[in-house]
Amino acid sequence: MKTAVAIVAWLGVSSSFGALFPTPLHLVRRIEDPISHTTTTLDEYCYGDRIVTVNGSRVAIADYGEQRLTEIDHARATFSITPFQDIAKARPGTPASKSTVNVVIDRSVALSREAVEALVGAAYPNRRVEQHDQILSASAPPASGRIAAQSIDVQYGLPSDTSITFENGLTYRNVITRIDHDLAPAQLMLIDPGATRVESRLTRISRELKQLDAIPKP
Repeated sequence: MKTAVAIVAWLGVSSSFGALFPTPLHLVRRIEDPISHTTTTLDEYCYGDRIVTVNGSRVAIADYGEQRLTEIDHARATFSITPFQDIAKARPGTPASKSTVNVVIDRSVALSREAVEALVGAAYPNRRVEQHDQILSASAPPASGRIAAQSIDVQYGLPSDTSITFENGLTYRNVITRIDHDLAPAQLMLIDPGATRVESRLTRISRELKQLDAIPKP
């Protein structure tokens, strides 16, 4: 079940033509996790080809143009810089899981298909799963048709309230509680002077699990 929840977790600034987010978009998300019984509120700043996620003292900068993830922990004075290809290799395949997906779409926010894929965790380096396809289908313009929905000119809506209920009855919910056009605070995106570079948690966990599997069993 932990794997099932992980696959839907919602994992700068160029304003050039063709960027994922030509204009700034700031989202405040509330994530309800039925496994840990916790509710997390975080900020997501989208501009150019970057999505900057701020969760307390931790900042993650996903740069889809440069294909790398920068993670900064201001409280611990650490940082990591990881190419997308390393993250993709570290992500295990996930078995299909039965679930019911309910999505509310805010069509006052117009996005490209690629931008929605990045926001819901369906874009590389994440692994795409059936739940992602259902969310994207709901976000597409009504009656756009399968071929039209693939067009770069088609504007998708923003998934603003997504609930995924698994066959054991647990429900994972991701709700956008505020939308504006603020830019990410520049101070939060700076690596602290003297900060220690560490391995990304994403690749470290994968490496440690492989090392455990390689230990000969008694």
